Amino acid sequence: MSKDLVESYIANCTEFEKVVRSIGANDLSRIPKEGEWSAAYVIHHMADADMHFATRFLHILTVDKPAIVPFDEDVYPDRLKYSSRDAHDSLASIFGLHKVVANILKLVDDADWNRVGIHSEKGEVTLADVLTLASNHTKSHVGQLQEIISSL
Repeated sequence: MSKDLVESYIANCTEFEKVVRSIGANDLSRIPKEGEWSAAYVIHHMADADMHFATRFLHILTVDKPAIVPFDEDVYPDRLKYSSRDAHDSLASIFGLHKVVANILKLVDDADWNRVGIHSEKGEVTLADVLTLASNHTKSHVGQLQEIISSL
């Protein structure tokens, strides 16, 4: 199971990287429809979310039953100044984190996939649960970026 989860995570990360590389520099900040995020906002969101996921992976692997703090993604664009951030810097963070996290996860012992963290809203979550969530999160934003591209 764990090998399949890691392979799925890597495949989704690779697809994300492929899709974002297809977006022209002039299209990054274009808003496809009123009230929707630009590709740049999706990229900033992914950079921030990937940092959260990486921290969760590391804590679950190195701390007994660490607290997993949820984050409110709705406040991030304003509080973290998405409109003023450089999408290329966020992409560099994403690409680097994907590689580092994938390398760590490939080395995880079978028993460690059942290590848990305590999420303040969901209760106990295993490393496998968090990886599944991260992988699905990346996949959903691949779809979102593809929709943005097709509407520009």
